[in-house]
Amino acid sequence: MARLIRDAGRQQGELARLMRDSAQERTQLAEALQGAQHHLARIADSYKLLLVRLKREKDFRDACQEATELEDLDEMIRRRDALVRELESIRRTPREGAGA
Repeated sequence: MARLIRDAGRQQGELARLMRDSAQERTQLAEALQGAQHHLARIADSYKLLLVRLKREKDFRDACQEATELEDLDEMIRRRDALVRELESIRRTPREGAGA
């Protein structure tokens, strides 16, 4: 009977150790998943910024094309100046967003 009690105690100790190890592994996995989630969120944010910038640059190119098709020189210059300001804004935006 004493041997059965000792064996049962040893088995309980082994079970307790396995449960602790399992809890540690789950904690490590949860931390790794949380880190991956943060990393993916940063990638998604960067991708959104890139898409916005690409859209603005496309709009800029389209506006440039429209301005070159005009025959009114004063209107072309006015649009050119507005487009230059827009291009400066496009170039500033990613740096400001990346630093935030």
